[in-house]
Amino acid sequence: MATVSTQRLTLEQFRALPEGPPNVEFEEGEVIPVPSPTIRHQDIILRLGYQLMRWVEEKKRGVICMAVDVYLPDGRCFVPDLQFVSTDHLNLINPDDQKVHGVPDLAMEVTSSEPERDRLHKLHVYYDNGVPWYWIVDSENLAIEEYRAGSEGYVRNASVAAGQEFRPGLFPGLVINLAVLLTPST
Repeated sequence: MATVSTQRLTLEQFRALPEGPPNVEFEEGEVIPVPSPTIRHQDIILRLGYQLMRWVEEKKRGVICMAVDVYLPDGRCFVPDLQFVSTDHLNLINPDDQKVHGVPDLAMEVTSSEPERDRLHKLHVYYDNGVPWYWIVDSENLAIEEYRAGSEGYVRNASVAAGQEFRPGLFPGLVINLAVLLTPST
């Protein structure tokens, strides 16, 4: 895993760094190493991403991106496990670097070795930057929580346990069977 630099960087200096691995995020001048994912973590992302991508493409709603940098309005750069950019916001995808510069319609994180970073820190940062929808996938319990931005913070729109059907508020008409989708292959 990469070490955190003791030297503070500007956003421009961070953007000039070579692509990972190791993968990193950027926050308040610091380079934050992102732990290497597990097979289970990646399996969840691939399965969910594939189902979302098929539905979004069929409905011509936008694009699903996996592990793509998001340059948030406050100067942070996070790398959500999955994100959705609607057709109305495709201009946020910079044609030069193919990164998202602005606020995606959905950021989704699969919990890993630091679940509190996803559950607390990123939840607040995404909300403060205006991300309207945030999903947390609990990799241990194979459950999904869907949050929608409200006037005073995120409001949990759905909390779906393993084995149930997830009907995302963001995608009316989509039904995701968690029993099938999130059953680990390992």
